[in-house]
Amino acid sequence: MLKRDLYKLENIEKIITYTPTIFILILSSVILFVSFAFIHSKEKKEIQSIKEKAILRYQFHEKEKLHNFVSSVRKDVNKEIMGTKTKLQNMLFKSVGYIKRLDEEGKGLNYIISYLDGMEQVDGVAFVLFGKEDFKVYKGKYLISYIRELVFGEKEKKKHDELMLKYIYSQGGDNFQYWIDDIRNSVRVSYFDRIKIGGKLFYIGVFSNINSLRYITKDVITRKITKGRDDYIWMYDIAEKDVFNFFDKKMFYKPDDLLKHESSGIKYTILKYYTKHENEAFEDRVYLMDKFKFVLAIEYNYKNAFINKTKDIKRIKNYYESLFYKILAAVFFISLLLIVSSIIFSKFVKRVFARYNRRLYLRKESLQHWKKRFELAIIASNDGMWDIDFEKNSIYFSKKWLEISGYERDDIKTFSDWFALIHSDDKDKVQVQFDEIMARKREHIICEYRLKTKYDGYKWILARGKIFKNDKNEYKRMLMMSMDIDKNKRLSKELTNVELLVEDGNITILKWKNDERLSVGFVSNSIKTYGYYKDDFVQGNIAYLDIVHNEDRELLKKSIKNAITQNQKSFSLVYRIVDNSGKIRWIFSRVLLLRDDFGEVKQLYGYIHDISKLKNAEEELRKRVKEEIEKNRQKDAFIVQQNKLASMGGMLGSIAHQWRQPLNNVGLILHFIKDNCGSQNFSKEMLQEYIQRAKRQIEYMSQTIDDFRNFYKPSKSKNIFDLGSSIETTLKLIYNQFEDKNIKIDLFVKEKIMLYGYENELKQSILNILNNAKDAIISRREKVKFDAIVKIVIKRVEGNRIKNMFEKFDNKKNFAIISIENNGGKIDESIIDRIFEPYFTTKFETQGTGIGLYMTKVIIEKNLKGKIVVKNKEDGVVFEIILPIEELENGSQNQSFIG
Repeated sequence: MLKRDLYKLENIEKIITYTPTIFILILSSVILFVSFAFIHSKEKKEIQSIKEKAILRYQFHEKEKLHNFVSSVRKDVNKEIMGTKTKLQNMLFKSVGYIKRLDEEGKGLNYIISYLDGMEQVDGVAFVLFGKEDFKVYKGKYLISYIRELVFGEKEKKKHDELMLKYIYSQGGDNFQYWIDDIRNSVRVSYFDRIKIGGKLFYIGVFSNINSLRYITKDVITRKITKGRDDYIWMYDIAEKDVFNFFDKKMFYKPDDLLKHESSGIKYTILKYYTKHENEAFEDRVYLMDKFKFVLAIEYNYKNAFINKTKDIKRIKNYYESLFYKILAAVFFISLLLIVSSIIFSKFVKRVFARYNRRLYLRKESLQHWKKRFELAIIASNDGMWDIDFEKNSIYFSKKWLEISGYERDDIKTFSDWFALIHSDDKDKVQVQFDEIMARKREHIICEYRLKTKYDGYKWILARGKIFKNDKNEYKRMLMMSMDIDKNKRLSKELTNVELLVEDGNITILKWKNDERLSVGFVSNSIKTYGYYKDDFVQGNIAYLDIVHNEDRELLKKSIKNAITQNQKSFSLVYRIVDNSGKIRWIFSRVLLLRDDFGEVKQLYGYIHDISKLKNAEEELRKRVKEEIEKNRQKDAFIVQQNKLASMGGMLGSIAHQWRQPLNNVGLILHFIKDNCGSQNFSKEMLQEYIQRAKRQIEYMSQTIDDFRNFYKPSKSKNIFDLGSSIETTLKLIYNQFEDKNIKIDLFVKEKIMLYGYENELKQSILNILNNAKDAIISRREKVKFDAIVKIVIKRVEGNRIKNMFEKFDNKKNFAIISIENNGGKIDESIIDRIFEPYFTTKFETQGTGIGLYMTKVIIEKNLKGKIVVKNKEDGVVFEIILPIEELENGSQNQSFIG
């Protein structure tokens, strides 16, 4: 609103005098601003056009760099694959030369195939050998099937296998081939040549391992980036979640680590996009090798794009700067002319207004009326204000009052309309106060009542008001203020309901003082469930700490202290209290810390809940779990005893084999002494010699007993032992049994490995597997004749070669693998996963108990912390025992912990 002085004629005169000048200045400023904005916009567009053209040329050049880099990567990948050819040629020439020498020595085809098997184990390649006349595959059938599947698929296997052999034969000697698997993104290289064995023509080929084109390509990319280039290229491996050279430092990063914090920049946007999508985008910066899930991106340096455009940009800026100064000069002279004209006009107006300089006033009564209303409005700014005019029988409500009740301005017009909105239960007490005012017994009113709102039902209102009189001492109007107290009223009611709810329940609400005894300021009546009375606590006869169990008092005090120290708002605790009968009861307590205006905790507010039944149930469950664990231990001990009894039978058989020859020798010596005892040629020296011979045989038999006794004795402590020597000792114990059954055992030790663990348990596991192999070979021989062989290979491998197969070994560095292979026939695929189960056997009940392989798995995986797997291979099975290797603290070479 305008001030009173503004209505004077001299003030109007000043407005007319100065307004044109101010308007001219404002208009000039607006014209200058608009001109500057227009000129600046034109200048910016022209400069932007130059920059965009420069950027497009620069982006095209950088994109061409990226495509050239991809082309060079592809060339290098082809070179990597071609390098395999020379390796395979040298290996095949070496093998062919050695086979020719074996053929000259009269070695058979089986011996040559065994030699090729050994070469595969040592050099990590695979051989194929087939005849030229009959196209019979003597070695490497699975490789012929492999390349047949790549060419023909699975249909008509026998026919297509023969076609593949004819195709290889048609290529002649010195035949080099690529076998690419587009589905697996892998490539395998082969090299074939001709050779004569026993006068017949054969074709021999060598295959490389399956090489991943993806990993070859990734290795080439990282090497080319690492060599150092002028252009800044980085790579993201979508499949393996690797980022390389992100900061141009030739290092690998994880995308989660790079995106952990929000960072600006286009390369962060690209990386964030491809971590969620695998579609091609950002083609100006990115090349997506969709086949391998590689993203190659080039980082732009736009400073290089603008090097030759600096002069053009400067020329445009100078032109538009000069144009702005010309417009500024024109506006200045025109504004000056208009201001002078307005001054002349204002002097004329001043002479006209000098004759009409009079004051204007409002009526005094009207001013006083508005003064009272606005003073009360200021006082009631936070409340709803309403004014009852008794003379006009009208009522006025402020905006705040209407917001509280939800009504519109004209919904309530009279006092009767307002009174009808009061709740029926509250009308009488409001009517009483108004009657007292009309009887002139009071001038003020204050009351609480429920007012019906337009949409939400009823609200609690606190109303305060005062009556005003006119000059005749008659009631003229009443001014009222209304406060919304509905929330407070409802909250108070809810608190009362909570009190009633816990009155007779298991939950007791308390309010403690934060003193030494935790004095109780308030407690609900449900405390009687513990045998106490509410008044005993409130009057101070009993403190809360008095009923807490002696052993838990310090725990409660410490919990309160920690909560205060750590500035916690609340805490929970489980402890014991003693009821009035002396019975110990477990309770759960939730406590709120109430702080005063100075931040000090003076009071605590919370509840306690009896959980004695729950604690008793937990204790009962704990006892039952302990009993079940004890039952399982007894069951395991029974299984171990069965395995020991089965092993004892095998031990007796082995001792019988070992003793048969020494007993025959002792018998012959005794017969010889008996026949020649009386002969003159049988001297005392000869007698002594034959006694020594018999004694040596007996000592050998005694040593055999000791060996078997030590073998079946469980290891009580760990020791360092040579893995190869330990297995050789095991083979000595069963050598005669295998020799009698015409079963050959070959042991290949790639390198010496020292282990630290339970040696005899490992020997027992190896013996169980070998005995199963012997039984399988004997069973197969009843159906078909073949050369029985058991091959044992010991080697060391790196952990990353088996981490996908054995996740629990991911954190290990090296592993020892014992591979035990036999040709006693395959295991049915439907039961191969069950052979390690207890009491599961494929033999008759009289031939096996079904716990040997189960105990082997228990020893390997629980005692030795290793892993055992079985799989079918050609005409037999292979067991693999994987044992983790870790360096000992003293740094001894090739030693490891087992168990």
